[in-house]
Amino acid sequence: MDASRCFPFRSPTRPRLWLAVFLAVLMNAPVVMANDDADNPNRPDDLTPAEIAEPQEAEKPWQEQQQPFPPFPRAQDLIPVRADTGATGYNYYIDVNSVSLSTDEVLHYTIIIQSPTGASNIVYEGIRCATQEIKTLGYGTRDGRFARMRDPKWTYVFTRGPLGYRTTLVERYVCDENGWAIDSDTVLARLVLHDPRRARIAPSDPDLGK
Repeated sequence: MDASRCFPFRSPTRPRLWLAVFLAVLMNAPVVMANDDADNPNRPDDLTPAEIAEPQEAEKPWQEQQQPFPPFPRAQDLIPVRADTGATGYNYYIDVNSVSLSTDEVLHYTIIIQSPTGASNIVYEGIRCATQEIKTLGYGTRDGRFARMRDPKWTYVFTRGPLGYRTTLVERYVCDENGWAIDSDTVLARLVLHDPRRARIAPSDPDLGK
């Protein structure tokens, strides 16, 4: 009996044929894998036509807004600030009619700093919560008006001594837990809430008295 008829795979020509087919599959496999981009995170199918056509806008740089001075403070419009971080013996008061949040996210206010001897300084300031900086824009004069500071600079808000009240303002009144400035109405409400004389103070916003 011819053994090649019972076991055709033993034919001397068959191994060469299977080897050729196997090599052809290996040669074509990388080509198939390269064309299959289903797992490619950068393939165009991941972007919508709107995302491809519309370029991303760059974030605009912060621009400080010029802020006019508020009216000069009156005694009946002052709220004492419980400045736990202020200097011992100093008293601090904020004018309720001066608190405002400008479009550049800076909270402005007029504060009166009274020393233990009774001497007082009136300053108009702005706090930028995003960078934890403060700028003194003006100061009160003896003739009852504000004078603008010469070349005012933004400085780090957390200080000690007579200016330590700034830390209390940032942590308790002006900035939220995410570092954003709180709106002026909320700041006023917090000032009134922490003022032991709040029942005798009439804020400029009637809603705060409710």
